[in-house]
Amino acid sequence: MAHTVLRYPRTVILTLWVVLICCVIVGSLLPAKSAVIVATGRLHISLKVLHYCLYTLLALMALGAMRRRSAAVLAALAMILLGVALEFGQKAVPGRSCEIRDMCINGGGVLTGIAIGIASRRIIAAGGSFRQVASWNSDN
Repeated sequence: MAHTVLRYPRTVILTLWVVLICCVIVGSLLPAKSAVIVATGRLHISLKVLHYCLYTLLALMALGAMRRRSAAVLAALAMILLGVALEFGQKAVPGRSCEIRDMCINGGGVLTGIAIGIASRRIIAAGGSFRQVASWNSDN
């Protein structure tokens, strides 16, 4: 099984990306008094930092899951729209509110993820380690 997983890394990344999207959607739309939100509030990390890191990871995973650069960047940018939609959706959830600041933090995380993803692919391609990465960088 491990051999199969390593053989299809994009499929694994795509699957994990979809799972993470579902987790973000569910977590964003849970009521403020739910056990998950209460437990998250007890973490010794700022919720704003958590927003930023999750959306950075969502963008990085989108870039890793797709072969074509244009499709990957569009999928990553779509995470900004997801963040905005979820913030508006929180208006209808008891104890939650829509915050413009969270939308900006989510968008900043996505842009950071895109920047890290593109830079890392270029660094790897410059080293000549992966031919697929080099072809991704030359895609228009």
